[in-house]
Amino acid sequence: MQVIYFLKSLFTVASATFAPGERVNLVRRGSILRTDGYVVAQTDGGVLVEWPRAGSSFVKSSELTAII
Repeated sequence: MQVIYFLKSLFTVASATFAPGERVNLVRRGSILRTDGYVVAQTDGGVLVEWPRAGSSFVKSSELTAII
């Protein structure tokens, strides 16, 4: 049974968490679609991001990367 849990853990993706005010980029399928967004809020369903030129949008946390 331990082996099954181990194999399952290899394919599950942990949900990323972002703090309000954190800067992020939107990346889908390896290409950057939007840059320099600011996280407004995060829920179980996704992240509300304010973009400098395109208003705001609600996206999945797995599609965001933090700007360091």
